[in-house]
Amino acid sequence: MNNPTNLEGLSKQEEKLEKSRANVIKIIQTRFKQVPDQVIQAINAIDDASLLEKLFTNSIIVADFEDFQKRLEQVMSKK
Repeated sequence: MNNPTNLEGLSKQEEKLEKSRANVIKIIQTRFKQVPDQVIQAINAIDDASLLEKLFTNSIIVADFEDFQKRLEQVMSKK
């Protein structure tokens, strides 16, 4: 039987992941305007909070979209 406390914890964790994904996507859309759907799908596929945190920081400091894509590929290879 499912424990309500565990389900609530999972729900909060998923909410945090969703917010992290949305923040990364918003930053890259704001900085680089057009973002390919495949990049958005790749970000949405990340389910590791520490990788999303790293990607969040990278989305702020990269010089251009190509640099962001390289860093996204690095993050995805660690997934």
